[in-house]
Amino acid sequence: MGAMPSWKNILTRIQEQNLEKAPPHVAALNLYAGRLTEVGDGHIVYEWDVNPDYMNPVAVFGGYLATLADQTCSFALMTQLEDDQNFTTSDLQMHFFRPVTKGTLRCEGRVLNMSKSQAYVEATFTNDEGKLVLKARAVERLLSA
Repeated sequence: MGAMPSWKNILTRIQEQNLEKAPPHVAALNLYAGRLTEVGDGHIVYEWDVNPDYMNPVAVFGGYLATLADQTCSFALMTQLEDDQNFTTSDLQMHFFRPVTKGTLRCEGRVLNMSKSQAYVEATFTNDEGKLVLKARAVERLLSA
């Protein structure tokens, strides 16, 4: 098995929107279409311009928003992982508050707690008016690479 990629390098590639080494599902779902505008310790902000291709037809499909929320939580967790760690989402809960129809979503991810075996991460999405669109929480199982 080859060496694990550096999480810091992955986040840098995402910021540069470099899809060259992105996993196939990321390219297929266009998950790097947004902008990773803030990267801190256990905290990220990802801005996503609403894409009409994902409407159902009046609002963005909730399943796609759940995928973006899972990705947002993953980005936040990547800021705290060692390069010999990997992870998988073991639980994802979504709470939708208002439809997403236009503009730019501000997707904020934050690691709230991390132990040796799992992390608890939240994603909060707000719209252009600063109103809460959805809140998600993910439990991420930490794995050895």
